[in-house]
Amino acid sequence: MIASVRLWFAALNQREKWLVATAGVLSALTLVVFAIILPTFSALEKATLNLDEAVQRRGRIVALVASTQGAATRTGHETATDIGLLVTQSAAEKGFDAIKSGNAAPGQISIRIEQARAPAFLAWVTELEAQNVVVRAATLRSGANGTVTVDAQMQMGAQ
Repeated sequence: MIASVRLWFAALNQREKWLVATAGVLSALTLVVFAIILPTFSALEKATLNLDEAVQRRGRIVALVASTQGAATRTGHETATDIGLLVTQSAAEKGFDAIKSGNAAPGQISIRIEQARAPAFLAWVTELEAQNVVVRAATLRSGANGTVTVDAQMQMGAQ
């Protein structure tokens, strides 16, 4: 077989030999690019993405473990401070003027909001419940311009 290819190539004139050699080199380059280089780059990129995903997953796990261990070591006084801070800051972020009552038990808070839209207040309470703050009692009284006055007692939920 090789002898027949050599005989065929020897029978070609010089111009045809150059064309066949160029076609062979181009075919070899195409084969190297598509069979070796592109799959290698693809595998490297996939490995990099998998590494990034694993690093992010590890970070989430470490943060979850740290938050779980931090929650287990809290005392009642820290919880009381945390709920007061959490509720007042969250209310301020949502645009509510919350007046905090000073006679609440540890881990609890009593607040009064003079003017709030009912849907906005209820959405805020839903967000607080997602942060483990439970509303024990709430009184909504209608006010001017479609607003409500709110008296609420909140506490940290069971951990």
